Amino acid sequence: MVNRALAAASVLLALGSGHGAYGASPPVKVSLRSAFPAADTLFEALEAIALENSTALFPLLSHFPLSGLPSSYTPQDAHTRVFDLAQEYKLLDGGSLSSARTLLGLHAAAPRLAVSAQHYEDRLQQETSGRAGGKGCESWVDWYGEVLCDAEELKTKVSSAPGDPDYMAFKSLPFDYAHALPPSLDEPPFKVVHYADPTANGFAPIHAALLSLEPKVEYVLRWARTARSGESEGSLTDYLSGYGVALDLKKMDYLVIDDRAHRSDDAASSTNDEDLKTEEGEAMRTPEEILTCIFESLPYVDEAAKERAKANEPLTEDEIAALGMKATQFISRFSSRPHDASLYVHPCWDNHHQAPPDQLTLMSVLSRSFPLYATPLARKVELTEGVVDEVYENWEKATPGVGALWINGRALEQKDGQDGNIFSLLRTIRRERALVQSIMDLGLTGEQAVEVLMHPAYTKWADALDGIVDASDRPEGGDVVLWWNDIETEDRYQSFRPALTGLMRMHPAALFSPMLQIRANIINTVLVLDLSSPSSLAFLSNQVEGIVARGYPVRWGLVPAVETDHAMVMARLVYYVHGRYGSKAMVGFIKSVTGNHDHIVSWDAVRSVFASFEPAHTFDEVAEGVVPLSKPAEAGETQEEAINDQLDVIKKARQYSKRLGQPKNDGLGGHGFVNGRYIELNDWITFSQGFQTESMLHLQFLQELVYTGQLKDTDIPLVSTLFYDLPGTPSRRNPYIHQAQAKGDAKIFSLPELFKESGFTRGKDAFVVPEGSEKHPITMYVVGDFDSPAGRAVLKESLEFTKLNSRSRVTFVHNPATDSDQLIRKLGLEAHTFEHSSQKSFSIEEFDDVLQKDVALNRAPTKLILRKLGLAPGDLAILVNGRLVGPIAPESGFVAEDFATLESYELKKRVERVEIALDDVLEQDSEKPRDAATYSHLASMISSIVASIQQPDPSEVGLFDAAQRPRSASYRKLSGQYTLSWIGTKDYSKTQMTLLIDPLSEMAQKWSSILDCWFDLFPDVYLEVYMNPTQHSEIPLKRFYRSNIQSRLQYNGQGQEVPAIVEFAGLPVEPIYTLAMDVPPSWLVRPREAMYDLDNIQLSTLSPEDRTTGLQALFALDYIVIEGHARETIADSPPSGLQLELTPTSSTTSESNTTTVPVDDTLVVANLGYFQFKAKPGVFELGIREGRGREVYMLESVGAQGWDSPSVEKVGRELAVMSLEGATIYPRFGRKPGMDGVSVLEQPEAYDAHSGGILDNIVVSEFLSPKARQTDLAVSGKPQAEINIFTVASGHLYERFASIMILSVLRNTKSTVKFWFIENFLSPSFLEFIPHMAEEYGFQYELVTYKWPSWLRAQKEKQRIIWAYKILFLDVLFPMDLKKVIFVDADQIVRADLQELVDLDLHGAPYGYTPMGNDNTDMEGFRFWKTGYWADFLNGRPYHISALYVVDLVRFRAMAAGDMLRGHYHALSADPNSLANLDQDLPNNLQMSVPIFSLDEDWLWCETWCIKDRLHRAKTIDLCQNPLTKEPKLSRARQIPEWDLYDTEIANFSRRLAEQGKIHSSAATADTTVLANEAAAKAVVADGAERSEDPPGESHSGGRQVDEL
Repeated sequence: MVNRALAAASVLLALGSGHGAYGASPPVKVSLRSAFPAADTLFEALEAIALENSTALFPLLSHFPLSGLPSSYTPQDAHTRVFDLAQEYKLLDGGSLSSARTLLGLHAAAPRLAVSAQHYEDRLQQETSGRAGGKGCESWVDWYGEVLCDAEELKTKVSSAPGDPDYMAFKSLPFDYAHALPPSLDEPPFKVVHYADPTANGFAPIHAALLSLEPKVEYVLRWARTARSGESEGSLTDYLSGYGVALDLKKMDYLVIDDRAHRSDDAASSTNDEDLKTEEGEAMRTPEEILTCIFESLPYVDEAAKERAKANEPLTEDEIAALGMKATQFISRFSSRPHDASLYVHPCWDNHHQAPPDQLTLMSVLSRSFPLYATPLARKVELTEGVVDEVYENWEKATPGVGALWINGRALEQKDGQDGNIFSLLRTIRRERALVQSIMDLGLTGEQAVEVLMHPAYTKWADALDGIVDASDRPEGGDVVLWWNDIETEDRYQSFRPALTGLMRMHPAALFSPMLQIRANIINTVLVLDLSSPSSLAFLSNQVEGIVARGYPVRWGLVPAVETDHAMVMARLVYYVHGRYGSKAMVGFIKSVTGNHDHIVSWDAVRSVFASFEPAHTFDEVAEGVVPLSKPAEAGETQEEAINDQLDVIKKARQYSKRLGQPKNDGLGGHGFVNGRYIELNDWITFSQGFQTESMLHLQFLQELVYTGQLKDTDIPLVSTLFYDLPGTPSRRNPYIHQAQAKGDAKIFSLPELFKESGFTRGKDAFVVPEGSEKHPITMYVVGDFDSPAGRAVLKESLEFTKLNSRSRVTFVHNPATDSDQLIRKLGLEAHTFEHSSQKSFSIEEFDDVLQKDVALNRAPTKLILRKLGLAPGDLAILVNGRLVGPIAPESGFVAEDFATLESYELKKRVERVEIALDDVLEQDSEKPRDAATYSHLASMISSIVASIQQPDPSEVGLFDAAQRPRSASYRKLSGQYTLSWIGTKDYSKTQMTLLIDPLSEMAQKWSSILDCWFDLFPDVYLEVYMNPTQHSEIPLKRFYRSNIQSRLQYNGQGQEVPAIVEFAGLPVEPIYTLAMDVPPSWLVRPREAMYDLDNIQLSTLSPEDRTTGLQALFALDYIVIEGHARETIADSPPSGLQLELTPTSSTTSESNTTTVPVDDTLVVANLGYFQFKAKPGVFELGIREGRGREVYMLESVGAQGWDSPSVEKVGRELAVMSLEGATIYPRFGRKPGMDGVSVLEQPEAYDAHSGGILDNIVVSEFLSPKARQTDLAVSGKPQAEINIFTVASGHLYERFASIMILSVLRNTKSTVKFWFIENFLSPSFLEFIPHMAEEYGFQYELVTYKWPSWLRAQKEKQRIIWAYKILFLDVLFPMDLKKVIFVDADQIVRADLQELVDLDLHGAPYGYTPMGNDNTDMEGFRFWKTGYWADFLNGRPYHISALYVVDLVRFRAMAAGDMLRGHYHALSADPNSLANLDQDLPNNLQMSVPIFSLDEDWLWCETWCIKDRLHRAKTIDLCQNPLTKEPKLSRARQIPEWDLYDTEIANFSRRLAEQGKIHSSAATADTTVLANEAAAKAVVADGAERSEDPPGESHSGGRQVDEL
């Protein structure tokens, strides 16, 4: 690694010729346009407002049509009028208005409007009356198929229509806007669609009429506007922004620009004021020019650095390591907030009458053009003690170089905008604004709301103590828990030291390990198991005994369950053996019994093992409980007395189980307590995860106690019960209160949101308020049927609870099982107060004396809130500060003590933290005193908000078992005198964000444009930025980067939109660059126009005319990605291998039409049940592809509304793509009757799986589900070609090679041929050329792609990305009906009929490769696979070359080979130095699990590895590199007789096309020699087969030297 870093540094770009030269080189201009219909500019402005705040749309439309707006309005006219209107009527605040302008600039609403326009076209085609959209009916109402053109007609129709709620079916569409109605139990009788054109004269009357007809009519709005006329399908429309562009320095090929050619080093180091002065009126300097000027003005740090610069020596290891620190020093020193006052005045800006740049501007410029500044930064910037000390101090609090982003204390992930994705940031800030506003609506200021959300109180409690109960058997009098081992007493732990200080010698991450050898029972785990279950016995004998044997610091205890007859028998036997023979005998008994059973316990085996102890009593005597279980009768004690006394242990075991609230056993059959923390025990994997997590938390807690001196070595006898004896630890566990660790937290609701949606209210006087306490931070809503005995009992217990010095106020929500309200009407509980002071007792009979009168009850809000809580009529539950406890079984007996436990738990878990935060905030606002009722309301509402936002999304829980996410302002602990910058004013901001960033990172590059225009993007957001550099081992940034982020649209003098373009100026002209688009993860883009090779950009080679205009590239957004995570409903596991399809749907397509051609198809992979489609904006249907999948599965839910989406019976199979952020769905599948356990495709008999040993363990356990090896059989749709070939080409030279390869294939076959190209890497010139070649030579072609999944570790270098696409996505890259495909390298010549490979029997293997040649003895020293790791690993198997291989896709999918390849890749690529030759090493290393059929050696010949004597037999010839001769690729190609003929034919054909005006790219018509010479001039190293000899999982120092393929 170091050698490579120094090699890069040896040719690092030196500083250019100064600020005057900046911009002198040809610019590089990049633009991106969408390939779907553009929207009307007025409608796009309205949609931008609605995207930011949908509630603003209808009030905004009430001011339409706009007076004075010209009929032929320009975009500027339309946008200005709409936003001025929104601002005038305060429909959006300042921050939201800015976000809406940004959304408009991003054209974020374009996909939605495209879908809407398509629907409107379909609707007009259905219309037969001829009225809709015609003159006078531009804006019209769709009254269940009938067109109504004016308001009066509408009113008449409504008044005369029958009031049946089911009056004609109404189908909602994803792009509908429905005006919000007041909360109601019933649906409105009518739902009416207004196809609205706000510019039409008839719009306003219809709009007003629909609003006036509410709530009888629900107003649904759709736009009455089709796509722009004249746009053909696939034509490019809007210029997009919101992406980045990188110019990577090719192969780290940093060519030197010696600044001594322009000026001497002495001159550079002695720049004075005169040198930098300019004439009055000179243009302002750009930040880039200022940065260049600063570096030019600096002297070298010492003479040695100066001499190294003169000698053009590479940066040393020390200089590279210090780059991050020096970047921080430089930014801090030369910004507008310097710490050395004399630097504030500097000729680089003062002579130009400019203010100095701020820190963030300097960081942005330095990062995005870092290759220009790396050398002067290393050799001209001196570190000061203050900066160094602060950085080191911060490194103690944050990992060096790590990037992070917080918003109001919430740590954001990449999907939330942490990586600088502007779409994600806008969404996150929009959500956060709404959150802050919900707290402000309760009476707090914006600053107070933010402070409540991120108060330090939330980080002061250790979650290690949450939910702990006393799991000892002391309350039962002992003898219940049987200890499997004891660290303090057993001989096996004699080597352990009885010193708790040993905790301090362990790193927190290594605490829970066998290395922690302290002779104390620190972790005490008690298991309650049904020992009549074979799985429970196996768990004890295997997992528990294994952990004990490995020396983990855990004491294991056992409490036998006694709930069933069989469990009772086993419990008696185990207690008997333990009591008579001790714990070792008990362990031996259980281990001996284990393994002798199938699904149920074998009593014969149990009898046999029991008899081996030669007990004093028979098996039946013990099993029937007629003998003492633990010991014989003592002196003076009768046998009957001994039996009764000792049978009491069974009773105590039952009491133990009841006290700790364990439900009926299921699954594995047990429950676990780790130091009193309950963990569900349904399977070992889930339990082990929770067990390890809890153990780590507890050990860290003990470590802190030892560190603070609160726990000493003398306390070892107390450690085993320390957690049980902590203050507040309850002795009783109620399962409704204490949540199982494996299940995550309780169901939490935001009370303000819940009450608003249901219309539910409670006045100040509607609560029972206990005496004695002044503040009541907890509010309990007791829900129940108070006409029932169980409801009356809970009501009474809740009132008794208020006598117990309660800190809760209580109110009641009647939930009758029937419509009877007898008791609730009599008591008026929904409208009256129960003041504690007015009551002597709280018996039901005395309520009449308290109540003033009976009242009529408004039941609708109550029923609505119960519906939203998911409670059925008659259910009993408690809503406590937003947490729903229940439904509670009537027989559970929820008593006053349980209410007290609930209060204590909620205070400790959630509420007390909010109370501290609220008190702290309110204390600073003494001018607004709040009474007790107001405080209680605030506390309950805010704590519900805070708790609800900490809950992970249900999809994250389902996929990743995500935990709660408490907010934290831990970043405030960072020092910031030098490293901190900020934008905005904290006191007046509703939202506060903090960015921790390495100034020399790709993250800094991506954030640069956002930071540059932060004020315009987010004027109401206060931002702090902490620089967090790190020490580097290689050059940190090897690319130039620019972002296209627009805070608002720009217009020209005619009011038209100015295209958003990325421009690179002032680039060095000698290096070779590769252009890479950095787009949002949901975008699939490809180049459309570029006259030059974007893979090999060298600005010095541009033509004279292009040197002025620059290199220009146009990309197109062709598709938006739909991602999904599929699962089986019951098994909750991925239906791996299930094939899915996406079909179009519209109002003109019948749902029963089964002939619709799918838009895309795919299959579900094992990891996370992932799948993806690509599509243009539209509405589609998800379905299972025809075949085995339809026989086994049925679609239960599309999952378009989230993890818990409604079923297809309720909402259909539709999903919409109408956002530039794509779509993520979570479909659920159920098995059809009789298909339980049936795989989608049974394993083919021919498959003989090889044992992979540890390899299989890695792949299956860490990446695949147990059913990952099953897949669906592809069913043929439209006929495919007889020969299918896929290849990948990148760069003009290799695209020409690909054309020659195609011609060679066609010349040697009579079969039909189709070529599949991975479009990610193709140039515009090839995309322009290939359709004409296909037509001329009679072959088919198709472009395919697959977006790299976010969960799969990504590659950064383009070459390795290309290799990855050759192997990682074979199962999902092609249509599901394609059965066989052949990969052929672009630079190969084919001499045989590839139909032979299609027909070849692969003998059950999923693919066939050719072994590397072994007969060219000159190359023996280069055959890495014959020595070292590869020789040992292959063990006689061949190592295969990846230039040609055939894939049986049906077999490949059937054995889930793709899942195994991705799993193995993901594991090995954790080491960035592994898989040196990714596309070859990966399949060769996985041969034992995914077998390779070895093709005959004649299928691939290359001069490097093969003797020339068999060239005449070669079926294909590969131009692999010769590491011995280094012969150029073109030179080798010329030696193949037919190659020149093919090349000439292709060149002549290309020129003919150019002459006919059919193609325009000069690259397409250039001779191969010209392309090769260009490549040579750019130092392109040809493809080859020089391979690393290092194992795939270890570091390597070399690899094949490849630039293109």
